[in-house]
Amino acid sequence: MNEAQTRANLIDDELIKCGWNIKDITKVVEEYEIDLDDDLPKFFDRTRRYVDYVLLNKTGHIIAIVEAKRENKAVGSAKTQAEYYVRRIKNTQGFAPFVYITNGLEIEFWDTENYPIRKVLSYHSLDDLQTYKKRNDNNITLSSELLNKDIAGRYYQVNAITKSLETLTDKHRSILWVMATGTGKTRTIISLVDILLRQGFIKRVLFLADRRELARQAMDNFKEHLPNQSRERIETGSFQKDKRLYVSTYQTMMSLLKKTDISQGFFDLIIADESHRSIYNYYGQLFLKFDAIKLGLTATPVDFIDRDTFQFFGTDKGNPTFAYTYEEAIKDEYLSDYEVMSVQTKFQEDGIKFDLLPKEEQEKLKNSGYTAEDIDYEGSTIERMVINDDTNRKILTTFMKNCYYHPITNLPSKTIIFAVSKKHAYRLEQLFNELFPQYHSKVAKVIVSELNNTEELIKEFRDTTSEFNIAISVDMLDTGIDVPSIMNLVFAKPVFSRAKFWQMIGRGTRLYDEQFHKEKFVIFDFWGNFEYFNSKPDGFEPSEQISLNRKLFNENMILLKQLQGDEFEYVKQEIKSQIEALPRDDYFIKSKATLLSKVNDDFYNNIKANLLGLGNISELIDRIEVKEPQELQFRVKIKKLQNVKIKEDTKAIESRINSILVDIEKLRINKSLSIIDDNIELLDKLSDGKYWYELDFTNTNEITNIIAPLMKYKSKAEIVVGHFDLEDFIDTSKIKTAKPLNQSVDLEAYDEHILQVIQRLVNESPTLQQLFVGGELQGKDIEVLKDELLKENIEVEKLSELFECKSNDIVDIFKAIISKKEYKLPYLLDAFLSEHKLSSNQIDFIKAIKHYVEEKHDIQRTDLVKNPFTKFHKMGIQGMFKGSLMTELVEIIDDKEEEA
Repeated sequence: MNEAQTRANLIDDELIKCGWNIKDITKVVEEYEIDLDDDLPKFFDRTRRYVDYVLLNKTGHIIAIVEAKRENKAVGSAKTQAEYYVRRIKNTQGFAPFVYITNGLEIEFWDTENYPIRKVLSYHSLDDLQTYKKRNDNNITLSSELLNKDIAGRYYQVNAITKSLETLTDKHRSILWVMATGTGKTRTIISLVDILLRQGFIKRVLFLADRRELARQAMDNFKEHLPNQSRERIETGSFQKDKRLYVSTYQTMMSLLKKTDISQGFFDLIIADESHRSIYNYYGQLFLKFDAIKLGLTATPVDFIDRDTFQFFGTDKGNPTFAYTYEEAIKDEYLSDYEVMSVQTKFQEDGIKFDLLPKEEQEKLKNSGYTAEDIDYEGSTIERMVINDDTNRKILTTFMKNCYYHPITNLPSKTIIFAVSKKHAYRLEQLFNELFPQYHSKVAKVIVSELNNTEELIKEFRDTTSEFNIAISVDMLDTGIDVPSIMNLVFAKPVFSRAKFWQMIGRGTRLYDEQFHKEKFVIFDFWGNFEYFNSKPDGFEPSEQISLNRKLFNENMILLKQLQGDEFEYVKQEIKSQIEALPRDDYFIKSKATLLSKVNDDFYNNIKANLLGLGNISELIDRIEVKEPQELQFRVKIKKLQNVKIKEDTKAIESRINSILVDIEKLRINKSLSIIDDNIELLDKLSDGKYWYELDFTNTNEITNIIAPLMKYKSKAEIVVGHFDLEDFIDTSKIKTAKPLNQSVDLEAYDEHILQVIQRLVNESPTLQQLFVGGELQGKDIEVLKDELLKENIEVEKLSELFECKSNDIVDIFKAIISKKEYKLPYLLDAFLSEHKLSSNQIDFIKAIKHYVEEKHDIQRTDLVKNPFTKFHKMGIQGMFKGSLMTELVEIIDDKEEEA
């Protein structure tokens, strides 16, 4: 298309959809003439003095211009020209208009005086542009001084907000926070939103969660901490457009976009809670649709965040905008630590094998009609292929014998049991009630998604006065649930995703100090999960799932490379039909408009030369709705057979035919259905593998088109799961305390143990910290220290030896200890942080000093101009601090031990 055709066929329609009436000259003017001056850009075409479109505000001023280029011309080619037009228009009306540069397929938006150019899917509404202009006119300065510490005042929360404000000030539009579960991500977000709203930097916020319960929880938090901001929880296909805060689930918002027209600039900030794969897959459409700042939140440790998440939020791999780890939170005493009881029953370890069963159990099975060959199950298949009630009894009784109990009610403390399946969850509930009838079925209850009262159940479980203390769940309580009083977690299922495992552990990490003081919580691991992740730190993450439509498309691409003549044309037509079926209103498809614009008659006529282009289109095929999965599955099997036939791979051919024969047999056994009976003669022929082997390409396609639509009628016979009640047992000598994740291998070494205890005492004891400023220990303080050392099995003589103190007097020893930089310096640096208002980079620099001292046990001022401190500034401390601040910090670093 030439420029005029591009405008008429593509740009005009899109402008109209966005509320710009191109026939109304009070809103849109085409071919707007610009007065040229002598400052024309180099190579500027003097004959091009007309702006293609100008968009007017309500006072008749130009709020934006649209520069159109030919469809096949890159949008970037118009940048110099547009920049000149903006300058000339600003000279006339006093402010610079926004810029759109488009070839009709791609659109780029440019706020020339405030932001770099960025790609958008469409045009903003007039209200959107007015909001942007107002923000620019106000010349907003973002500062953490506006932070409300009543909402989020912990040092790391302040740091997260400060870093984010600096990121936004630097004109970035993507932020990623990695914060351990329980450290107040939502409160920190609310505090940031509070600043941005009060400063007028944003107008509307959308907070997205992946479950209704988490959306409700977020809404409650916004209501509590920002009571004066209007808000709405979007739950249906419509919503009020006059609020400031919106909370919804990803699913609800996707449904809403299909029914309701929302301008692309309606939301200024979109917050993605617990950012995971779906964010940049299906639900990523929300971020394509809206031209908003995006902020991702995740509790997944940095090392286990996948590459796509970092790319999606515009951060380098391993370097989120802000990170605060579980280990840091434990050290800072903002989260609770855990201990692990790793225990498995005999059947879980060895499986259920007939020959290994006691004689009486063998006889019982024989009397029930089982043979020795029937009873051969691996331990890993329990609850999936075989059910044994007594295994679950042993899990429940072991838990009840060793769990934390509530000191007042004497009931098991709040507990989550993670079950394998919904059936398993209900089975555990039933067995619990049989084993412990004294609790009258009030203590243990199932919470799963199929229930219509999940919100009420979760409220009841949260209630510390409720008897409902054991929640048995599948997926519902893995993430997001906030119950600080949880003291027990029971893994009655295997977990293979490291990220998910951390989220599940996070259910117990919150502090609690109301009816009792929570020091630690306990994890009962009945499936060797800790052992698995300590041996395989990365765990197992499933590979990308592709749709049946895409599988079919990919098989056809392989066929194209090998076929000729009519067979080639047949497959080409199938590929063409799939591409034409792409939903053009899908936001992901719209974002690939340039790619699809190249698919025309010439493309299909030279399709073998365009296989690379087809490969790029392949991911788009996932967007086609799968309406008949059984039919598509069968068609994919046929395509695979056709491909291996071409390769003449006999073994593969037999394997593919055998898979097809299973489907044919599942149809034939349903011949009581008239539609199957009508085709029974053909199905009988197709039940012979030789028949498939001899079919040529054309006949295979003809038969497939008859049989594939019938596949929805094939028998759905379920896999028979063995259900037994064989006596299981736990070898108590094998019960062990598992090593927590990320724990170093030498952590249990005695010297390291002592160092950790001393570090904890120094961090926790205000009395001991008085020694930093020359105070003295009183008699009762000394006794408390001695008791603490005794409890940790630390001998005073060993302490003296380790810290090279000549005296065995406990006071002299601790004076010697705290005079060492590795103990004294963190205290002095914390005081420095609390006394001065620092930037987030300066705070990180101080934290790096503390970390360096912990690792090296010493530091000199010369170290501060070397790696790793030059990562913050090429001149190290000299580039980070100036004047009296640097002088004070250097004096702290230079502090020597002679004062001891």
